[in-house]
Amino acid sequence: MAELRVKSTGTLKLFESDNTSSVTIASPASLGADRTITLPDADVTLVSGTMSTGFAVADITGQTALGAEPADTDEFVLSDAGVLKRVDYSYIKGATNTPNFMIKQGTATSLVTGTRTKVELNTAIFDTDSGLDAANDRWTVPTGKGGTYFITYALRFETATDFDGIQAMVYKNAAALYSVWGANVYYNSLAGSFLAVLAEADYLEMYGLQISGGAIDASTSDYGLQTYLGGVRLTT
Repeated sequence: MAELRVKSTGTLKLFESDNTSSVTIASPASLGADRTITLPDADVTLVSGTMSTGFAVADITGQTALGAEPADTDEFVLSDAGVLKRVDYSYIKGATNTPNFMIKQGTATSLVTGTRTKVELNTAIFDTDSGLDAANDRWTVPTGKGGTYFITYALRFETATDFDGIQAMVYKNAAALYSVWGANVYYNSLAGSFLAVLAEADYLEMYGLQISGGAIDASTSDYGLQTYLGGVRLTT
């Protein structure tokens, strides 16, 4: 570009050195006031296309439907107090309700009368994040998976003898957290559920207590899944 010419028609023309072609910068047909174009203090390269004062409907509605859940690194544009910013989907998608788990006994636990006994929960029905510690009959919150959990549990006493005094308890880090009491009536089961805030490495165990005068097994029957401990993370 060798020459700049100002035209009376409200345009600036940048001509090639041989005057065969030019680039035209045109002003609007009318202006409500003076306008200023401020260049940055840096080199700028304009790409081909149309410059506009904002998004058109086609820009914000998109030309192609995604058709699937966005990837964690897919980005959205939003206004942060008037400043346009982009944010990864991973920050706004919310929890995916994992971990979730359900564990049960592998063999029956013998519950001695009058003694709180840990139930041998060493078999996973499902366990999305491998939190089961079978050697210690517990479920441990995996790394980075702390949050608010919904917990459910049940304990069935394998006896048809009626007596007063049965209890099922969930322990967190070796301390009693929640429990339910009842009376044994024809293979009675105790069940409960609760919400708990659990941190990474917290662990849950289940204990049983019965006062019958003799030892009673905790049921291992899968019919109705009668002795179990389960849970799902609701929020981070």
